[in-house]
Amino acid sequence: MTPDKNGKVLAQFNVKNAVYNIDGSSDIKPLTWMNTFTKDRNINVTPLYGDGEVQVSLYADTTITGAIGTTARDEEFEKEIGLALALADKSLGEIAINSVKKINFGFETEIVGKDGKVKVKKVWVFNVQVSPPNESLTQTQENITQSTTDYNYTGYGVNAKSEDGKADYINPETGKTVRVYTASKKPTDDGYAEFLATVPTPKMLAQTQTTTQAQTSKE
Repeated sequence: MTPDKNGKVLAQFNVKNAVYNIDGSSDIKPLTWMNTFTKDRNINVTPLYGDGEVQVSLYADTTITGAIGTTARDEEFEKEIGLALALADKSLGEIAINSVKKINFGFETEIVGKDGKVKVKKVWVFNVQVSPPNESLTQTQENITQSTTDYNYTGYGVNAKSEDGKADYINPETGKTVRVYTASKKPTDDGYAEFLATVPTPKMLAQTQTTTQAQTSKE
């Protein structure tokens, strides 16, 4: 019997309508013409040996990294987070940086399933620190050679809250918090329409804690 794959995402493509939020602010602002996004998970695995074989592997998973690509540099964005500033003669100065404001970063991407209907998924990336972009320009000959801008970033994530949002969720099995790097919603999810209008607070379902406690009691 072939498993039913209705509702499964078959493909994901396109990226658009990027927004950002300076951490600690309520303002959501547009980012210039985003055209690429990459995300790498930086997970280090340490195997622990005993009796000549691996008994358990420990995971260190503290950041994500990647690049936010745009068709051109966003001067207002760079000034806001501390990569550039306006000089007295009204020119824009790129500055040596000592620190950069962290942001939350959102965008839209498209998905399609077995039904062939293209749908828009909305995504937030939490607690991101962006680096100044490198730049390469080429002269125009018969055709223009368009430059692109890549803002490399490190994402540190945020701690998931308990369902009431008042405190960090603590896994009762481990005593550890749960780190959330990204959150996304599809059109059928509650709150989808306004998902990129404000930065969401990741919360754990109450049943997650109940299920974990039940599993712990059996061990």
